[in-house]
Amino acid sequence: MNKIIKKTVGKINILSIVSAVILVVAVVILAIFGYSTDAVNSDVNTLTVNVNQYAYTEYAEEIEDVCNDVFDELDLSYSYDMKGEMIGDESEIVYVFKKDVDLKTAVEKLNSAFDTATANDGALAGSIIRVTTNSEVALDRLPANGLLRVVISATVFAVLAGLYLTVRQNFVSGLTVIGSMLVSSALTCSLVILTRLPLTSSILYAITYNTFFVVIATTFSLNKINAKSKEKSDLGVEELVSENVAVKETLGFSIANAVALVLIGAIATSAVRNFALVAFVSLVAGTFSALIFAPALYLPLKRYADKKQAQRSRYDYKKGVSENKN
Repeated sequence: MNKIIKKTVGKINILSIVSAVILVVAVVILAIFGYSTDAVNSDVNTLTVNVNQYAYTEYAEEIEDVCNDVFDELDLSYSYDMKGEMIGDESEIVYVFKKDVDLKTAVEKLNSAFDTATANDGALAGSIIRVTTNSEVALDRLPANGLLRVVISATVFAVLAGLYLTVRQNFVSGLTVIGSMLVSSALTCSLVILTRLPLTSSILYAITYNTFFVVIATTFSLNKINAKSKEKSDLGVEELVSENVAVKETLGFSIANAVALVLIGAIATSAVRNFALVAFVSLVAGTFSALIFAPALYLPLKRYADKKQAQRSRYDYKKGVSENKN
């Protein structure tokens, strides 16, 4: 990885062009074909089993067995189920089906089965169980006001992060983290459009996640470079940057985030799974930005800052000599 960084650290122009090309292609695709609206979070029909708290605690498995027996009898297959305790003396089990599944017969049979089971001589005597069905329409459009708020908040966060690093280190670090965040956010949106992932409200949360990730990952390297620059060393600016990029820390942080996103996608509902996919794309963009783009951006900024500092030192020296002669 260090060999790659040494080859790319002085190639900010090429990296900028590549990033710009990806962004332009995404804009063209967006203008011609629009964005993907085939949301994973589609319209569904739900069957809800409301249960009093005692029955939910004592007979949850038996209640599920009754439901599964009826589903098998009617040859119904649900996509997933959700269980939860509600406020007060009530809990529920929600079965989610595809939108074209007719649940009317299932509700009738389940209510009849639970009426028998909750009778005085029944297996679930004393339980209060009722079954209802509902249709839920998924909103897969991207809310414009939400996108605007995320853009504003991400911009404000980038500026604050840049100011913080400027105060703690120098303006080179501050500008680097701002540039890294902007590039990462732009690449995230571009890659989502190019990969034709559903562009739903998940992108809002993914961009928010991306801004925090990039700040943390980029700061790993900036801290090491800044600490090394304070030491007396014969390293040139390019060697200073390329040899002090926090490769292990950044990759470790990226891998930990990737594992978390995979687990979320594997065990979550479809809406959360869509977020995990988009967030994974943003993780790729963020890792590239923190490991490759940020060091390449830091190098010319550092050279410019050192040049200005050298000019200022010469000016102060000449000024001091003139004053001594006078």
